Order: sequence, then C-alpha cells, then structure tokens
Amino acid sequence: MILLSGAGLGFNKSRELGNRKKHLEMLMRMIILLKGEIRYGNKSLYDAFTGASGKLAGKYREFFILTAQEMRQKTGTSFGKIFRDCAEKCLNLDCLSEEERNRFYSLGDKLGYLGLDMQLKQLDQMEKETEEKLIQLETKIAIIEVGGTVGDIESQPFLEAIRQFQHEVGHE
Repeated sequence: MILLSGAGLGFNKSRELGNRKKHLEMLMRMIILLKGEIRYGNKSLYDAFTGASGKLAGKYREFFILTAQEMRQKTGTSFGKIFRDCAEKCLNLDCLSEEERNRFYSLGDKLGYLGLDMQLKQLDQMEKETEEKLIQLETKIAIIEVGGTVGDIESQPFLEAIRQFQHEVGHE
C-alpha cells in the first residue's frame, strides 16, 4: 500500500513537472514567433499576433486570435489588461509558478506601450528568462526510490542520505 502511494506521488509530481516544462516551451515558442513577426515582418503588435496565430495550434492559437480581436475593438482597455484577460481565458497557466505567471502577464504590460525596438528588447529578455527557467527545471528533477520496509534499521542509512540530499538541494 505504501509503495503504491509513493509511486502515485512520484508519478503525479513527474506529470506536474512535465506539464510545466511543456507550457514553458510553448511560451518560449510564442515569444520567438512574436519576435520574428515584429522584427522581420516589421509589423505592429496587432499584426504580429494575427500573423503568429497561423503558426500555432490549439489553445495557443486561440489565445493569439482572441488577443488580436480584442486589440482591434479599441475599447480603450490597456494591452496589458487585454493580454492578461485573454491568457486567463484561453491558457491554463496553473502549472506554472506564481513568479512565472506574473512574468508572463508582465509581458503584456510591457509590450503595449513600447515602440518596435523596445518591444524586441522585452521579448529578448523574456526569451532569456524562460530559457533559464527551462534549464533550471531540467536540472531540478531527481527521482529517488528506496526499497525495503519503512522503519527497518537496514534502510536507515539510505533514508538519512536522502534527507541530507533534500536539505542540500532544497525541496519543492
């Protein structure tokens, strides 16, 4: 029973980290597409979102299309608010950390009022930060399995080694 619950917890954590990595990779792709549309297409933000939507699929495409439609309506709402509302509606960012979600939302705040060159610099910065997060995520994963009977004197050195390892690298 304990072994099964431990395996279930490990599987669940692995799935969470996999989803987080997948979302970060898609956010990276979205940033690169936007950057390409703005830089090489010399497009406005609206045109960049419209152009990049054709290169995405699923909920990410829906996010770009909805964001472009909301920008086109010119309701007087800031781009940051439009970006956040559309992201909350289309993208499930619950698997990202609070810091990662806030950084993603801040991209909308920063892009909305900047000129072309500054938009590109913000996208470059966001790309580097996302890449660093992906590298950190890949190096954080450690799956450790200890067999035997819980509480058995023979497994104590192994459990102590895991406890010390967890103390050194931190627990998430």
